[in-house]
Amino acid sequence: MKRALKYFLPLLIIGALGMGAHIYDASDRPLAFVQKFKPSVALETNGELIDIRERGKPLFDGDTLRTNQNGFALVQFMDKSMAKIKPDSRLIVHGDIQDKQNTSTRIGLELGEILLNVTDQGAQDFEVATNSSVASVKGTTFGATVDDYFWVEEGEVEVTSSQTGQSVTLSAKTYAQVQEDGSIESGELTDEELEERNGEYSEMNEKLEPTIYKVRFTNENGEERVIEVKVFENGN
Repeated sequence: MKRALKYFLPLLIIGALGMGAHIYDASDRPLAFVQKFKPSVALETNGELIDIRERGKPLFDGDTLRTNQNGFALVQFMDKSMAKIKPDSRLIVHGDIQDKQNTSTRIGLELGEILLNVTDQGAQDFEVATNSSVASVKGTTFGATVDDYFWVEEGEVEVTSSQTGQSVTLSAKTYAQVQEDGSIESGELTDEELEERNGEYSEMNEKLEPTIYKVRFTNENGEERVIEVKVFENGN
């Protein structure tokens, strides 16, 4: 039996690595992973612009993700929040991760449109910012455009005008539009309007087989903890 284990255990380790187990140390923590992209997505990191050609590409603090006129991307954050990014979009990810229950994420939307499914944040922070507004989220499904239009499918989002400081809290099936003078117009959405808003993201919803990425954290006492993140295979 011992002899069998001697040969079996190395095979288990090799098999796990072959299935896509990747370890990131505490000093090199990604904020998110690009789960899916089609057909062309670019990443600007450390002043270099590169085409993403493999699933599970990590995004770190300060990275910029770009989709072309025919491209889209599906991004999963460490707290399992998801962002669907439409063609002709550009966003910057910022944040800090202490552990799975203590994260801070800020998306700077510079171009285009995104749809997010944000996990219940509790004491954590998740924000989406444009040049003129900031949306603070505690757990919801909502969309945002670079021209300061926000809509909520479920949950709550607080939208604040950067120019005036005015804020409104949106609930399910409502929207807000920040005007040029900094004021905020808000109202309700019909089921048809909501379906139209969400319809263009439908092709990102295919079920795919995941690759498992592991991120190692070390606390102040030197205790290690590994968090698993499932990243789904690209649908190209």
